Amino acid sequence: MIYEEKHPEVAKGAPEETRDRIIAAARDVIARKGKRGATTREIADIAGVNEATLFRHFGNKEALMVAVAKASCGDEELRGLIAPLHGPIDEDLMTVARALNEHLESKIDMIRWSLVETDYEKSVFAKEAWRPQLAVRNVLEGFMAARIASGELRGNPSDLTSVFMGSLFARVIARDKYPDTRMFNDSEYALSYFIDIFLNGARSK
Repeated sequence: MIYEEKHPEVAKGAPEETRDRIIAAARDVIARKGKRGATTREIADIAGVNEATLFRHFGNKEALMVAVAKASCGDEELRGLIAPLHGPIDEDLMTVARALNEHLESKIDMIRWSLVETDYEKSVFAKEAWRPQLAVRNVLEGFMAARIASGELRGNPSDLTSVFMGSLFARVIARDKYPDTRMFNDSEYALSYFIDIFLNGARSK
């Protein structure tokens, strides 16, 4: 007897709800075991469905991994945050930095696994032009390009994005390695400092 027959309350959910539940379960398993170590059997069990249902929604494990990445990406949320920003550049950068920092910290487990499983992820995304890190980057590049066009920033939007995102990424990844350093344990201080360096540099005037 299949799982849904044993648990009719699970079977009553709409297809979208079942799909979301599977993605949430996959997110949980990936956080603990990585994409390579995650099995469709465990994901299905946590989601309250059988593997046949999982495969009916996603086709294969790789497609499910891509769906999890898209659900966890945050690019659309960042786009919505940036769209109405038309204030002073330092204040708007702080708004963006806080959002990116919060997003990175909430996904630190997946980021760590992503760094470990770089080769595996290449195969997972082999047929995809989309990448989560590129999706977020593209949104931020658009922000930088608009502020260059307005005369508030100068330089190449891609390079500015690399510097800005790189600072935030490095802080989040290294945070546990430097627990007694203010730059790593005080996010507001760190973000303000990054923005000051980003806009003004460190050379004595």
